[in-house]
Amino acid sequence: MAASGDEGRMGDSAGEKGNAMTSGRDSHLVCRFDSAGTEGQLILQTGRIHVLLGKNGAGKTHWIESLAGLLPSAGMGVRFGDEPLWRAGARGRIVRNPQALRAYAYATQAPEDQLAHRTVEEELAETLKPYSLPPEEVRERIVAALRAVGWSEDWLARSPFLLSGGEKRRLALACLLAAPCDWLLLDEPTSGLDAPGQEALQAQLRLRAAEGQGILLISHDTEWALPLADRVLLLSAGGERVRECSPEELLGHPEWWEEAGLPVPEWLQAIAPLLKRGVPASLVWSPRDLARAAAKREAETEDLSPGSSSVVRRRGTSAAREQRRRIARTPLLFFDPRALWLVYVILSIAILAQRSWWGVAAGGAIAAAGVAFGRIPLGRWRGVLVGFLLFTLTVSVVAGIGRSAGGEWGFQVGAFLTALHSMARTFLVLLLGLGLAVAITPLRLRRSLESLFAYRGRIAPILQKFLLTVALMLRFIPVFLSEWERFSRYAIARGKESGRRRSVPGLVKRIGRIATPFLFSLFRLGDQAAIALESRGVGRVASPTIVKLGRWTAKDWGLVIIAVSLAAALWLVRGLGA
Repeated sequence: MAASGDEGRMGDSAGEKGNAMTSGRDSHLVCRFDSAGTEGQLILQTGRIHVLLGKNGAGKTHWIESLAGLLPSAGMGVRFGDEPLWRAGARGRIVRNPQALRAYAYATQAPEDQLAHRTVEEELAETLKPYSLPPEEVRERIVAALRAVGWSEDWLARSPFLLSGGEKRRLALACLLAAPCDWLLLDEPTSGLDAPGQEALQAQLRLRAAEGQGILLISHDTEWALPLADRVLLLSAGGERVRECSPEELLGHPEWWEEAGLPVPEWLQAIAPLLKRGVPASLVWSPRDLARAAAKREAETEDLSPGSSSVVRRRGTSAAREQRRRIARTPLLFFDPRALWLVYVILSIAILAQRSWWGVAAGGAIAAAGVAFGRIPLGRWRGVLVGFLLFTLTVSVVAGIGRSAGGEWGFQVGAFLTALHSMARTFLVLLLGLGLAVAITPLRLRRSLESLFAYRGRIAPILQKFLLTVALMLRFIPVFLSEWERFSRYAIARGKESGRRRSVPGLVKRIGRIATPFLFSLFRLGDQAAIALESRGVGRVASPTIVKLGRWTAKDWGLVIIAVSLAAALWLVRGLGA
């Protein structure tokens, strides 16, 4: 994609191959929702441009990622032609269908983040790898994709990391256009583009649709997207319904915008009276023709607004979508961070002091009550918790293998239970610690620790460095996890990883696809963090003034008193039954 200052312009054709960029199959995109009957089915036809509109938070990106198989399609069946996106694997597991994955090419809101190879040619070749094409056709498609974005073969040897921002976006678009697929899925493709770049992209998408490819794009720029659209998909404000209509019908019904939680554009408000007088909506995109038609209708007062043939389909109320929209505000946020830390330390010491299984059971009840009271989302740490439980079981089994008192080798139940008892106490402390991660943000943590270690409103430089390190670690650990998940999705969208590989070489290959862009992303995040810290003056003042936290309230003292009472009860039963 071109930005101002970039060399050349996007070409008006895809090169010498002409219309041979798609696979040639009839591959309509079919979505079946929770609702029964025909109204629960949405068919998007190839050869058309579909524009998905909706307010922020309605679930547009979530939906398009579900169509691409990047997220589970809970409550929705997806099919590209005759190929379902998900199917049963050899062991009964539901896995992605490689044929369906190869039916589309997907560009995220920042497609340049996927660039991770040494040359432009390697980037384009990586896109074509999943299709197993002959070398001659690979070369033809690479050249055609370059010409489609206004480049020559001289660009093949260039490094993507030395390109400007606009050139990187143009390379990402070339990768999208190179794939021999039936569908192009684009999320905010005009983001960061200037007017010439948007016009060039518009021309390319029209050309692709004319060649038979289906196009589904998300855009907030209705003035750019509606003239391009053959069909419009309008998500309701809650995302539970989708209205399919033509652009002309959408222009003639401003109330549909309000139903979707979208403001009616000012340009539409200005021409709405003309549309009601019967001026064809197709003339909206040509101001000269619109003015002529308006002059002819000026004397007419009859309301000639066209009827509607739009269809509203209910997407259902699947549990996954409800869970995604549910925001559980933990009550722990209303307590002072210092009180939460003190409660955690008190309860942890009491749990670790238990010497019997009765005490562990009592500690487990307290931990379960804490998880329920704090609304701690254990599913978020499912991988960590399952891994720790497997580690606990392994350690306990290994500890139970040894010689008995009589010198015979075998499985010693006593040693097994002793190790399991120790690991069980640690697991309960881990569960309580998850509440701190939910309730105490890095900023709250840093301020509470600064208030604790400050002397006369200031803090020593060595403590500043320590506290900043702790805060950054807690801030970036979830960011790292989020970035890894993001690039795992990219590996599916670009590398067409179906998740079926269980061999060691397959896993190494998959990790390689994820790790390279992930590391580059970490470098960028590190640079951005360093620039942000420097711009805010971190480190310039030897002893900066510390923000003083407020005094504890009654609820903070009440929480600590409850924790002390529970710890005392645990102390009384610590040796019961030992």
